[in-house]
Amino acid sequence: MRLVRYNPLNELALLRNSFTDFFTDSAPKAESQDWSPAVDIFDAKDSIVLMIDLPGVQKEDIRVNIEKEILTLSGERKPEIEGDKHTFYKRERIFGSFRRNFILSPELLTEEVDASFKEGVLKITLKKNKITEAAKQISIH
Repeated sequence: MRLVRYNPLNELALLRNSFTDFFTDSAPKAESQDWSPAVDIFDAKDSIVLMIDLPGVQKEDIRVNIEKEILTLSGERKPEIEGDKHTFYKRERIFGSFRRNFILSPELLTEEVDASFKEGVLKITLKKNKITEAAKQISIH
């Protein structure tokens, strides 16, 4: 174990650095960047459900498409406050377009899709095809 002499000025320097870091924009610029929303995908017995976090995105700015067993989610989050009208001390929220692609299983019915948007969460439900071929026992001769 090493003994270190206590210096109260070190704590003052730490406070000064924390204050400087708070007002220094060290994060990347939050304007017009591509971003990727968080997604949870789970099996709900007779369907597959996607829950996508889209805080600050308007329903009109979201697009969901299915083409050739690929579900494409795209849209845009627009800033509420324009940066050129205000002086920001820190800006970490990312705005701009997003796009996510998901390869769908052939067992999903792409014509039976339900999508709802509530409190910044998009829920997409894809129904499973109930007529699936059961496992077969193969006899060996």
